Amino acid sequence: MRQQKIDDILTFLRRSKDLETVERYSSSLRDKKNTVAEHSWRLALMTLVIGMECKVRVDTNRALALALIHDLAEAKAGDLDAFDQIMGGKQVLEDKAAKEEAAMREMTGDLPFGDWVYSMWKEYEDQITVEAKFVKALDRIEGFLHIAENGVEAYIPKEFHADYANKVVETFDKATQHFPELKDFLDAIKKDLKMQFERVGVKWIEGTT
Repeated sequence: MRQQKIDDILTFLRRSKDLETVERYSSSLRDKKNTVAEHSWRLALMTLVIGMECKVRVDTNRALALALIHDLAEAKAGDLDAFDQIMGGKQVLEDKAAKEEAAMREMTGDLPFGDWVYSMWKEYEDQITVEAKFVKALDRIEGFLHIAENGVEAYIPKEFHADYANKVVETFDKATQHFPELKDFLDAIKKDLKMQFERVGVKWIEGTT
């Protein structure tokens, strides 16, 4: 292998390493947060295991690549908490998209293999292919699973929960409706979350809009 190729790959790996320190849930969790790298690792594991075991009709290898690359831009752009995305509206989402686009250009633009890395990230963002939709559905499930595992008591403040649950559940259902194989996973996590919300006196709102 040529030295230049080795150097290019190492450069890319060093740039992506920053995902290990980018926190998720920065606005909504007082503790028990995780990093983008942790989220991406478990999303990749879910993609492989659920894709294989549930025999989802997707190219599992391609879906796995999308899962590993889907949040790569956040190594430079940072993570925007789902709560902030929901409450911020269209302009916040547009700003996020522009920032992440610029970050990906910066991270891949000078690398010989940068085009295919960027194209995989863009495929996930565009949400056209069945693999991109599959990974997006699992991305939602992983987020719900993290909440369920760590308990709603970690959230700030209480009035946040109902709006967040309502809007994310709707998005979640839309993302997963293409994959009946995932419905059992979704239902089980929702059941757990709903009981936790009820236990702390937070109203569970779903399907009203």
